[in-house]
Amino acid sequence: MKERHGFYLLFIATILVITFFAENVIAKDIAEGLVLYLPFEDGKNPADRSAKPAKLAIRGNLKSAVGKFGQALEFDGKGANVVEVAHADKLEGMGALTIAAWAKPRKPAGQDGMSIASKRVGFELGDVYNLFIWTGQTMRARVNGKGEIASNTVFKDGIWYHVAYVFDGKAGGNERVKLYVDGVLDGSGSHPETAVGEGDAPLWIGELNDGRNFAWNGAIDEVGIWARALSEQEIESVMNDGLEKLLAVKPQGKLTTTWSEIKRSVN
Repeated sequence: MKERHGFYLLFIATILVITFFAENVIAKDIAEGLVLYLPFEDGKNPADRSAKPAKLAIRGNLKSAVGKFGQALEFDGKGANVVEVAHADKLEGMGALTIAAWAKPRKPAGQDGMSIASKRVGFELGDVYNLFIWTGQTMRARVNGKGEIASNTVFKDGIWYHVAYVFDGKAGGNERVKLYVDGVLDGSGSHPETAVGEGDAPLWIGELNDGRNFAWNGAIDEVGIWARALSEQEIESVMNDGLEKLLAVKPQGKLTTTWSEIKRSVN
């Protein structure tokens, strides 16, 4: 009986250690390359929570709404009501890129198009990267106005979706661009270029570019941009746990506390 008890504790301890280190490697590394993090907890004064924060402001009127993690921003489908992130060198020119966000569209079938995030002056004019819904209510993404990729998922009214677009300039073949929906790879493709371009355009949240009228209708939450290609495991963690929790993880003492609790429960 004692041998069985000891084997059980050893088995649980092994699983616990593996899980602990896997979780905390992700938590430690998720901040690497993070150049923009918009949790949208303060609807009146949204802020970039990444290192060396970019300046941003609400243009027009936006409202707070219940998000996937805390609060989100509610957009009304009008181009006059968007978030403008001021141009910053850290937001462009990288060899790899990941854009991730939670988004809940409102009546996408009735819109010409709806943009989550876009850094450009206009089409093929300072066009750095874009993430938006277009024809057929599918999610589209591209870098430098090229290599557009579309989701297989059709986006429906009033449903929260987690979307992540990955561009990796060093990847080959059909692995250079990837699109994930709800943590699952939903499309991949090639791209003719190896780096994200540069320009002086603002980064728009909720619009494709100033005056384009591809304004988002619905809610957006937890926008993150990295100057690197996130792995599928990292994307799943960001989706399931939220960036705020991952960035705040303090591994010290966590394993010891959990192990003590398990020993008490089996004794």
